[in-house]
Amino acid sequence: MYVPKHFEENRPNEIIRIIKNFPLATLVSNSSNSLMANHLPLLLNKTSNNKFELVGHIAKANNIYNEVSNNDEVMVIFRSEDAYVSPNWYPSRTKNIEHVPTWNYQAVHLYGNIAFINDKKIILNSLKELTRVFEKKKINKNDWNLSKVSNNFMSSMLTEIVGIKIVITKQVAKSKLSQNRKKEDRINVNKEIKNSGFNFLSNSMNKL
Repeated sequence: MYVPKHFEENRPNEIIRIIKNFPLATLVSNSSNSLMANHLPLLLNKTSNNKFELVGHIAKANNIYNEVSNNDEVMVIFRSEDAYVSPNWYPSRTKNIEHVPTWNYQAVHLYGNIAFINDKKIILNSLKELTRVFEKKKINKNDWNLSKVSNNFMSSMLTEIVGIKIVITKQVAKSKLSQNRKKEDRINVNKEIKNSGFNFLSNSMNKL
């Protein structure tokens, strides 16, 4: 990923914020046949030795399970909100300063080695954590949760999936948020982005 110095994102808290708020990742892997990209939710965990790892699962029918080996390097991409930025949003245009359209966005690329997990107990614990994170608000006692799935159904589902774990070895992150513009332009771009409903992106600009 091309990352000019002024767009480098090195703040750990901001990188984690992007990953946790936009967990549907793009997993890119390479096999003997071709590059492959898969879209799946992944959770970020901190290991006992203070490393970070991504955990999730895929269907055994997915080509990645058959064409990628344990410990192969993969890349995982997380993307925040993104928004078109019009030259009309720059107040400095009235001072005979020329502008062109651009796009504001945040992206995190993580590299690591993938491991496939077939231990059903570990996979089940991963599923429980996944549903705990995304089923945070229980309004009624009758709301869906993993305990409502019968043992027979769960056992049959577990035979169809495989767990994955990716220990992160490298990261490249980018926050392209008008840092290279004049203050008056940045302020107005932020206002226009917020008015367009991109609250996460606007908050990210406020954190700079």
